[in-house]
Amino acid sequence: MCAHKTSVAAGIVLAAAVLAGCAPDPAPAARQAAPSPSAADPAAAVAWMNGFCGAVKDFVEGNNTMPSASGETVEAIKKSTSAQLGHYAGILAKTVDGLSALPAAPVPAGDTAKRDFLAKYTSARDKTVKAKADLDAAGKDDTAAQGRAVDGLMAAQKDTHGALDPVAAILGAPELKTAAATAERCRP
Repeated sequence: MCAHKTSVAAGIVLAAAVLAGCAPDPAPAARQAAPSPSAADPAAAVAWMNGFCGAVKDFVEGNNTMPSASGETVEAIKKSTSAQLGHYAGILAKTVDGLSALPAAPVPAGDTAKRDFLAKYTSARDKTVKAKADLDAAGKDDTAAQGRAVDGLMAAQKDTHGALDPVAAILGAPELKTAAATAERCRP
């Protein structure tokens, strides 16, 4: 009878040990909790906002120096419009490259803003490049080509007008909003 009591007791001890070994320790689980998606490293957030704002700020500054189209003849106007389109395509390409080079944002709202801005600037760049190529391929007296080129430029500008305020694009992310307040390239 003692042997039976010993085996039952051993079985209970073994079961308790197995259960104890399988039960999660609440303290490590609490320590291993995933960081909150809103918990971003402040220095990383400032660096990211500097890059995001900087790409847009460079575009705005380049846009402010865009030459105007002018000339006395159709050929001269075509040449100056082509130069204008070339300038605009260049600053748009630089902006697309700058946005593309940004690392992943420290919070998801930054990646969403980056994708939105990148889509708008890429569309504008593509429209401008096409408008310039079509204008350059047109005959020297093709006045309709000039009108199409201007329409292409205006369509590209419409795309960029929705992506001129990088800070407004991240206002829903408190970490990025705070970072923008100290990021040098986000200052007006």
